[in-house]
Amino acid sequence: MFPIPTHRPVKKFCSGSLFTENCSLKTVHWLLLITVTCLLIPACLSPLGGSPSANPNAPYTPGFFYYSLENSSLVFDDRSFRLPTPSDCALYAIRPAPRGRWIAVEWDCPSGPRVGLFDSASGRIRLAIDDQTIDNRLLAWHPDGGSLYLKIGMLSFPQVIRVDVETLRAAELPVAAFVYDLTVSPDGGQVLYSLSNGIGFGSETWLGAENAKNASQLLLEQNHIIALAQFSPDGSKIAYIKMPDSQEQFPAGELWVMDSDGDNAFFAAAADAGRGYPPAWSPSGDKIAFVGRNDPADASSINLTIYDLKNSSFIIHPSSLITAPAWSPDGAFLVFTTRDNDTIAVWRYELAAQRAEKVAGNACCAGWIR
Repeated sequence: MFPIPTHRPVKKFCSGSLFTENCSLKTVHWLLLITVTCLLIPACLSPLGGSPSANPNAPYTPGFFYYSLENSSLVFDDRSFRLPTPSDCALYAIRPAPRGRWIAVEWDCPSGPRVGLFDSASGRIRLAIDDQTIDNRLLAWHPDGGSLYLKIGMLSFPQVIRVDVETLRAAELPVAAFVYDLTVSPDGGQVLYSLSNGIGFGSETWLGAENAKNASQLLLEQNHIIALAQFSPDGSKIAYIKMPDSQEQFPAGELWVMDSDGDNAFFAAAADAGRGYPPAWSPSGDKIAFVGRNDPADASSINLTIYDLKNSSFIIHPSSLITAPAWSPDGAFLVFTTRDNDTIAVWRYELAAQRAEKVAGNACCAGWIR
């Protein structure tokens, strides 16, 4: 059992539904206050040992999808499935697994956030934690698509667990209660996570082996928050967002890149920070798409920015994104959701032509089953 930390002010990213933003506290919306042993969580009584039992190669159809706001359905190339929302909850995010048939659906509910697991092969959905008294938020998918990492008990007894998507068996990770951000290397062998003790205490970033074991500290920032870290496709580099450790709403931030062992960190570009959209590596690993700003001082002037690591050049497309950009499997284009007044739509940006076109109106949350 971890030591129980002292109560401190809580930071968070913008919260609320996908279509409304509430940033009165800002910064890290997963930051927590207390921890507890796995014995309080029934799912943890059956530990996840070794490799997940989920079979990412079970029959499914790879392809593009988006969420239709008009009929509350996930729309694929040749089919659609209605996606029920729990009572009194609002859609927060839709995140497909890096591989395989599963899609994580996040809701914000009066009792706290929840994660659902949608099976694109069958059209069925179930809760990742089948206990409505335990709030839970998705931190990351495992690269094989067979398990995912959740922050649970944020409103009561927080901890980080890894859940097998087929069996729902779970294992607790040996990390402190103040962890707010986590990602996994492409080979699944390393877990990178960040934590903070509260506003004004800065942040720490740690790198551990599988399930965060034997971790060592990579970064220590006394005046900044490190968040939204993502490994490059070959695992050699990590892109992350650095933001000020303050109460500012929608702060400007910075995109940084470092080697996966923490060496050779460098500033890449100014970025938007407070909305909580992670940088996205291209499949080839030579570009990073992220949310930038036309004017760093103007929180509303956001855009889609693509950074080319080979020549340190940028492509900038002004657009009011309300989801993080996602790369096509071949790296030829990006998809993202925008909001223009009351109009919400999915767009596709083609890199070669540097041109955007609307894919679907009254829709959001596009991605791929891979």
